[in-house]
Amino acid sequence: MLGYFYVIAQALSKKTFSATVPKEAIKLDRGHALSLVHQNSRPSYTPPGIDNTYQLNGLIISYWGLSVPADYHKTLENTQTEILGYMKLGKPTPVVFSKIIAINNIRFLVYEYQRGDDLNLRFQSDFDRNRNSVNGLIQFKKPDEQKAQKALDDLLHTIHFKE
Repeated sequence: MLGYFYVIAQALSKKTFSATVPKEAIKLDRGHALSLVHQNSRPSYTPPGIDNTYQLNGLIISYWGLSVPADYHKTLENTQTEILGYMKLGKPTPVVFSKIIAINNIRFLVYEYQRGDDLNLRFQSDFDRNRNSVNGLIQFKKPDEQKAQKALDDLLHTIHFKE
């Protein structure tokens, strides 16, 4: 599964960043999130153990922190090339777009891809000076694509690393 592809050599980290979801978003525990995903015939691409999972108007939004050892030096550009290559293996996964953007002095790799009837909007940040990054996923159906883009933009603008 793609959700675990680039987590190798990385560990979940908590309290390394701050982020805010819209106040109308409903926080989901892992069991509720999986139940909701499967009710809608969606596989879950969110790694286990994620505390920040929300439902917002047909979207499932998850985000998490990762930390890496000091000798891990993969750039967002390298990761982008690797992921796009991975998506072409086996049964190709259609990639809608892939880009690197900067918000609040944090660079993010953002890409959207399709799996079956679902679209997935993924992001991951560059590593901060403490070797932490912020990663996330928004799962949605095609009619909700504009809502997903807005939710991503709103979320990315609230992300800040903690010192």
